[in-house]
Amino acid sequence: MRVAAEDLFHATPPAIFPEVGAALADLAGAALEAGLAVARADLPTHHHTRLAIMGMGKCGGRELNYVSDVDVIFVAEPAGDATDEQSIKAATRLAAAAARACDRPGAEPPLWQVDANLRPEGKDGALVRNLASHQAYYERWAESWEFQALLKARPIAGDREIGERYVEAMQPMVWMAVEREGFVQGAQAMRRRVEDHVPAEVADRQIAWCGRPS
Repeated sequence: MRVAAEDLFHATPPAIFPEVGAALADLAGAALEAGLAVARADLPTHHHTRLAIMGMGKCGGRELNYVSDVDVIFVAEPAGDATDEQSIKAATRLAAAAARACDRPGAEPPLWQVDANLRPEGKDGALVRNLASHQAYYERWAESWEFQALLKARPIAGDREIGERYVEAMQPMVWMAVEREGFVQGAQAMRRRVEDHVPAEVADRQIAWCGRPS
């Protein structure tokens, strides 16, 4: 409410847009962090996993607005002597519960819609993967737009070390993707598709980025 009040009553709201977008993105990360804390309290096996929540799109770029989806990717590694199977099972429950804490109504209205569909294989893919599985997917199957989506990836909640390892592993592949045949033409075509879907009446205040094609 304080962010919105300052935004609304500022003499020149566009001047503080970067600060507002960053504040909203940080609030979304904090909400997911709180959701994880609640989820851990309800899950005795939470110690089996180290789960990182990666912000993507406008959230990852700290450009979030009041009605944006919060695009995320979940990555987890085993903790202690846990197996990868135990880790993924616990992390999947934690991830789903943290998302529900943000986007389901309760005592308070929902905050933001959490969207995990930028993950490998989209809705058909596993909600949570380990780092090796993410790497294997991007090395073998990812399309050009998926590498573009990784440009703004950053850890926003959960295990920061795992999140940083994800960024370190993905970033080299992002830049290698530009060597693909037709990459530039594909990126330009995607940009046009994104812009074509922006309503004309709000086009002058939209920040377009390349997400999953509609």
